[in-house]
Amino acid sequence: MKTKLIIISFFLILVSGCTKNIAPVAPDIENEPNRLFISSFESNGNASMDGWISPGPPIVKFSINVPQGGGNFSIYLKARILGAYVSKNIQALTGLHNYRLTFWSKSTEDPGSLAIYKLNNNSKTLLKIQFITENNWTKYTIDFELNASSSENIQIMLGGSDFASPQGYTYFDLIDLQNID
Repeated sequence: MKTKLIIISFFLILVSGCTKNIAPVAPDIENEPNRLFISSFESNGNASMDGWISPGPPIVKFSINVPQGGGNFSIYLKARILGAYVSKNIQALTGLHNYRLTFWSKSTEDPGSLAIYKLNNNSKTLLKIQFITENNWTKYTIDFELNASSSENIQIMLGGSDFASPQGYTYFDLIDLQNID
């Protein structure tokens, strides 16, 4: 009888320990010296464009559909021909440097895209483009090299689907730009 009581007690302790939710410890992203920019489209628990330039709703909207570890919000874009895009300019490092941009995205219907440009005054040069073809949250990585002066910027442009009909959506979250020299 005593053995059964010990086994049952052990089982109950084991089960109660397995169901406890433990919040993961978030990395200290602010103190990573190689990080140039990170965005999760939220600030202080609220949806936020986080400095992204957008033509505004209804073309660009917030969603609670997020990837694993994506917080509470992502954004989704409708068709590019209707103006569904957002962009963010980040000061480029002076000289020749290697960069890595990672982000999570998914699309419905037809692909959206993420493009990286070099901005120099009124000149805009495409460096890389990634089409979003997966309909499940997928992590994408883009490595690129840039030789920049102190007046040049890197522009990240998120774009919606190609077509207005059938209406597709492209979701983005956890956009992270780092210097990887």
